[in-house]
Parts: sequence; C-alpha cells; structure tokens
Amino acid sequence: MTANLGLMLVTDHDRPDRCMIWPNRPAVIRKEAGKPLLHIVERSYRVATTYSIAIQSKRNLDLRIHDDRDRAKLTTALLDLNHSGVEIPEVTPQLIDDALAAPTLSIPERPDRLLAFIGRRCDTVGEVFSLSLEEHRHGALAWTESVDDSELIYIWNYIRDEMKWIKLPGVGPNRRVVDPLKDCIITPAGHERIAELSNRTDSAQAFVAMWLHCSLTHVYDNAIEPAIQDAGYDAVRIDREHFTGHIAVEIEKQIRQSRFIVADVTHGEDGARVNVYLEVGRTLGLDIPVIFTAEDGTVLPFDTSNYQHIFWTRDRLNDFRSALTDRILKLPGLGPGPRLT
Repeated sequence: MTANLGLMLVTDHDRPDRCMIWPNRPAVIRKEAGKPLLHIVERSYRVATTYSIAIQSKRNLDLRIHDDRDRAKLTTALLDLNHSGVEIPEVTPQLIDDALAAPTLSIPERPDRLLAFIGRRCDTVGEVFSLSLEEHRHGALAWTESVDDSELIYIWNYIRDEMKWIKLPGVGPNRRVVDPLKDCIITPAGHERIAELSNRTDSAQAFVAMWLHCSLTHVYDNAIEPAIQDAGYDAVRIDREHFTGHIAVEIEKQIRQSRFIVADVTHGEDGARVNVYLEVGRTLGLDIPVIFTAEDGTVLPFDTSNYQHIFWTRDRLNDFRSALTDRILKLPGLGPGPRLT
C-alpha cells in the first residue's frame, strides 16, 4: 500500500497485471482512495495512455468488445481523448458505444498518425527511432489502430518505400534487413509531410465541434460563425453540411480539410459531450490548432487546464465574437484567412 499517494493495488481477483482492454498485455492497475469502484489502468503499452474504468463499465466492456478490431477502435478513442487534454480518459458505456459505431481509421490517416508518432519522439534531425522497444512498438500499434504487427509492417513499409518519409539508417543495397520494424530516421520528405500536417495555410475552412442543441443555435449563428468569418474563414458545422455516407467519416474528412477548429465544450445537465472531445483529439493528432470556448459557468469535466478557454455569456455575445476573432488571428502562422487576402 502507498498511503502517502492515496493509492493501493487492487486484489488478484481484479487481475492487476493485465490491461482491461487488451487482456493479453501487462499493465499496472490501481485504485484512488475514496473511489473503490474505479480502476486506474496505467503502463499498458498497448493502449499507450493511462485510462480509468469503473467496475460496471468493465462488465459492459466484456459484453460489447468481441475482437481485436473492437479493442483497436476503443484504443483510438482513448488516445484521441488524451490528446485533446483529458489526462486520464474514462472508459464509459457511452464511449464504448461511440468507439464501436465509428469507422476504422481511414487509409490516408493511419500513415500520417504513424509518422506523427515517430516525429514526436525524435528530438533532433537524423535521430534514430527504434520500434524494437516494446513501448514504441505497441504505441505504434495503438496510434495506427493496428490489430497486429502485420498491419503495422504494411503501414511502416508504405511510409518508407512508397512515401519515402522514413528510411533505415546506414542500409546499403546489399544489406539484409532482419527486422523491418527495428530502426529508422525521418527523411527530408518526412519532415515536409509533418510540416504540411501542422501548417495548412491553403485552407479557408474552420470546423466547429460543439453540442448540436437548439439552446446553442443563437450562439453559433450570432457569435461563433460570424467570428470565424470576420477572421477570413468559412465555418463548417457537421449538421449543416450535405453529404452521403457515415457521419463519422464525414467529420474526419471535414477536420482534415480545416485550417483550425473551434471546440465549444458547453454541455447540458447530462454531462460533457464526449464526441466533441473525440473530435478535438483527432484534430490535435493531426497537428491542427484548436480553440476552446465554453459558456461561462460550464463545469469542465476533463483535465483541459493546459488549454486556454474563451468563456462567453449570452448577454455579451458581441464581446465573445470579437475575442474569438482576435484569438484566431493570433494563432501562430495563421493570420487573416484566404477570404480576406
């Protein structure tokens, strides 16, 4: 027991040495003092982030998750939440439903996520990155939504041989590659791709992630959309777009086409809008800037303290509009949008 930290290990019955999502992978499970029904799962390399899960949600998880593809999709949802600023995302029945209903990551997105995963772990130009480390290999599996090494190898070979974003260090034409996932360095083309993903100056579009409730229609129409237009960009809200196919696929498409997104995390009495945070996580994973807004008094249920929020009130929407436009124009490398140039 580590009473000074307010933590203790769970019993053997709760399998403290196994990840609850990937039961064949090791993990460390603890409980927070005063929350006996909530498990904190950490050091599960296969999920690549610490997460929490209540006992009731664990039962739901066991009933709903049927194969590794389901586990991979839930892993993506947790990673995207963590990337949006949620320090310890929780596996809830709603999150499980959303993850299983979402399509698998698109073919173009998975190579980008692998390259971004490598890039964030290389501090210097020419640094060798190795997937021989268990943490790195399983982290790459998690970030690319791969169910096994064969999928990861395919994506790895694609970004190496087809896109030329990485290369094996010091490999000559006659040298035999024993482990195709062992080492790599990012090429100039790879660095250009990373810069392209983080600097979409050619886009005049801004995606808006928010609670699509009638109570916020006036705020969107009279503050959020005009503020984006004042900065020279076109606002896109998914419920006002015409498209065919799965809504999650269209959301991903619109996010990828956007220069930045505005995420309003205002919610009703039933709690935070998980989908908004998932969309934020997906956006940050693509290195696209996010501006957070919320109605004054909104309880922020997740740990987003690292991100500054613009708080608004319904009687001062003009002030909110001006503040949001100002924030957009001050985003690094952004400035007035193409509509004003």
